[in-house]
Amino acid sequence: MKALRLMLYQQTACYKKPFAFKVAETYPLPPHSTVKGMLHALLGATSLIPMRISVQGGYDTIMTDYQTHYFFKSNKTAEFMLTADGLGIERGLKEVTTMPIYSHMLYDVYLLLHVQAEDEVLEQIYHQFNNNMTHLSLGRWEDLVRVDECKLVELHTYEEECVLKYNAYVPKKLLGDAPHFPYKLNWTYRIIQGVRVWDKLNVGYVQAGSPLVQEDGIWIDDHKDYVFFAN
Repeated sequence: MKALRLMLYQQTACYKKPFAFKVAETYPLPPHSTVKGMLHALLGATSLIPMRISVQGGYDTIMTDYQTHYFFKSNKTAEFMLTADGLGIERGLKEVTTMPIYSHMLYDVYLLLHVQAEDEVLEQIYHQFNNNMTHLSLGRWEDLVRVDECKLVELHTYEEECVLKYNAYVPKKLLGDAPHFPYKLNWTYRIIQGVRVWDKLNVGYVQAGSPLVQEDGIWIDDHKDYVFFAN
């Protein structure tokens, strides 16, 4: 089976958890939907492209960034000045309020991603990565991505002892007794009666060095790196 192998680097990144408001908490690795969004943006896609994604990697440390967020109480706020120091808001402008927010940021992030889709889609993604004329970001817009490797590889089933080389999101059925932190990550959504309903991925965040259960679902690429498709 063919897949696209990506090695990415980010100096800083925040993969913000849903409903994390007063403190912008980050996932330890980008959720699959975040990676999917980057790939769809790269292709300029306007509809969902079927694909499977494996997410592994790590980071050096986590930092806390202090930010001031501005909240608009009304969509009819009067005009105000925007300056290099922020929003030029007079105290009398009651439609705007501020709140101090702490944002968690991962520092020195390295990622190993595998993408499996139709051969034509993989070729398009490969071409776009190698001919893209604009910067890429993953997470926030300012979290820039450096592409260290982009190549098409063959995946093979793996039936021997498996010990993780990287931190990874691993499907629930492969976790066994491995210590992990459970997550239900967003993947795709449907609109039901005007409400966005997310389909979730049941995975565990497993750290490098942990053994995994030997069942169908573990793959290995040409570089002897494991692959875990959660969807």
